[in-house]
Amino acid sequence: MRKFWIVLLSIGLIMAFTMPVCGADVKFSGSYIAQGYYENNRNLADPEGASLSNVWQRLRVQTVFQVQEGLTLTTRFDALEKIWGAARNTTAASYSSVDSGVQSTENENLKFELAYVTFNLPVGQFLVGYQQQSVFGTAFADSGDSSYGPRIRYNFVSGPLTLLALWDKVEGKKAYSSTGPSGYGAGADYMENDQNKYDVAFMYNFKGGSVGLLFISLFDSTTDGGATGYKRTWYVFDPYVKATFGPVYVEAEALYIAGKTREYDNVAGSTDMKKSTFTVYAMAMGTFGPAYAGLAGVWVPGDKYDTTDKDESGYPGGTDFNPCLMLFNYDLGRWNGSFGKFTTGAGGQITNAQILQVFGGIKPIPKLDIKLSYTYAKADTDPAANWVDKYYGSEVDLTATYKIYDNLSYMVGAGYLFTGDYWKGTSDRNMVDNDYLLTHKLTLTF
Repeated sequence: MRKFWIVLLSIGLIMAFTMPVCGADVKFSGSYIAQGYYENNRNLADPEGASLSNVWQRLRVQTVFQVQEGLTLTTRFDALEKIWGAARNTTAASYSSVDSGVQSTENENLKFELAYVTFNLPVGQFLVGYQQQSVFGTAFADSGDSSYGPRIRYNFVSGPLTLLALWDKVEGKKAYSSTGPSGYGAGADYMENDQNKYDVAFMYNFKGGSVGLLFISLFDSTTDGGATGYKRTWYVFDPYVKATFGPVYVEAEALYIAGKTREYDNVAGSTDMKKSTFTVYAMAMGTFGPAYAGLAGVWVPGDKYDTTDKDESGYPGGTDFNPCLMLFNYDLGRWNGSFGKFTTGAGGQITNAQILQVFGGIKPIPKLDIKLSYTYAKADTDPAANWVDKYYGSEVDLTATYKIYDNLSYMVGAGYLFTGDYWKGTSDRNMVDNDYLLTHKLTLTF
């Protein structure tokens, strides 16, 4: 009888502890994307190189468990993120990368990306765990789709004012040994070998827009080993503005980086590399009935090849910001590889570039959006000595997006790249040719 009551009491305790969780509200959200490409001349060669044709997909599911008032658990995973028909790869390397650019080794099973707790206290809100990182202000310079990791975030909201304080550990930069410090060998036990970011920010909402400022302090000691080791310390100032003036919407963001890219610690013959550079983005768009038109500009400085004591490269444009179907398109570069036979670049997020884009469109019916854009792009600086030209090229894009349902849209698009001589690299004898792309994309959100 005594054992019976012990078992019964144990069952009661288990039920008592699990009842709040079992009674939690669960909310699901996410997306499914399937996109097909046909690209005629990815390596921009003359005569034309091989064409590329594929379809990639991704299922993303986010779950929020409302444990009780003011307390939630959020998780997110991606599933079957791959090119249709790509060979299955079961090696360990296929699952270790946050974002693989090799089609056949992309994750094909569940890849959990986010898991964090949100709880409210009288002094504000805290978020603790794996979260999205590198998202602030406009979409420019954001990499939330591919950047996530350990974070502790504090939010304080008072009317239109929001204050943030963040501590990020950069994913993939923490060195550790499963056998303890001795697993690294002599000398390495004493290195931090880590990368952290400490951020503070404010955002203020007003009628028709918002402004904000983010300050980032980044410390990187992952290269601080051996006889030539160095540290990296950056300070980033990131203001933005979004505002609507009648039919005109404007947004802008600027990022200034100061500090040192390389700071050596008593390494004979080595010179510290200072960092002092900026990045600027601005866009204005007017809406007139069913039509709209706008102008956008981006300036991301490049690093001058002939300076060894300065790092002039600007803050990258981010993986979430894709101004064209071809140039600087993160998804296309991820699945189709880099541009160019004689050199690479402009196939992912924006670096070393000056860009001007004119765009316009019309919505003849509420569910249909037809858009045309022209983009001129050139490198900010020569990446090496004797570079032939800075001109990336000019791209014309035409897209039509139709909402089949409120949560389901279908896009068809075509892009043509008038290839510039930048792609010749360091020899004018290298011949380049134009490229064009046909694409369609089905997007479901829920």
